[in-house]
Amino acid sequence: MIQHISPDTFEFFASYLLAGYVVIIVRSRFILGVRPKPAELIVEAIVFSLINQLLASLISELSNYTGLSHWLDSTGVLPGSDSKLYFFLKVLALPALLGIILGYNLSAGWKNALLRRLSMPVVHPVQRGYDFAFGNGREPGFVIVKYFDETTVLGFFGENSLAASDPERSDLYLERLYFINESGSWQEPDPPRSGLVNLRDVRSIEFLDPEGK
Repeated sequence: MIQHISPDTFEFFASYLLAGYVVIIVRSRFILGVRPKPAELIVEAIVFSLINQLLASLISELSNYTGLSHWLDSTGVLPGSDSKLYFFLKVLALPALLGIILGYNLSAGWKNALLRRLSMPVVHPVQRGYDFAFGNGREPGFVIVKYFDETTVLGFFGENSLAASDPERSDLYLERLYFINESGSWQEPDPPRSGLVNLRDVRSIEFLDPEGK
């Protein structure tokens, strides 16, 4: 594909491929998920680019119909449709705005089926329960990690904690660790500790409200 990009074809690729990548990059700031395969990524970028082109055309037609475009031309507030600045607004600014809207739609969990279709035409933003559990702006709280060998880890997952995942390995960094004292309550060790937890052979991870410690 690279060999086909030239000054003569730049605007075509920018309009029908780059614009889609901008949407994907901005949208990815709002969601967690497994990176799609290169072929799926290209298809998704093309789909988003087409949506962006339709949206730009719709905005242009509405501006002409309402007379807004003539007023803007007379005031000189916005560049003309044949200017380079207008082109970059169409392939960078508008896709970025579209990515923000779609990303927020996914992260906020809006129930509008059409918006969710447009937000993710190729892949689901989360492919594992682990990604969903620790993503989507999870608020700080206490966790209980249980292993198949009956080992239990108690900790606090907060702003200074991290849940990292990849296809081969999943780790959990807990900013505070606890143990059960003789009275059956959670207690911090002295001195306080944090910990890196390997999630291999984990049976379950339970989430508690801070008030329910």
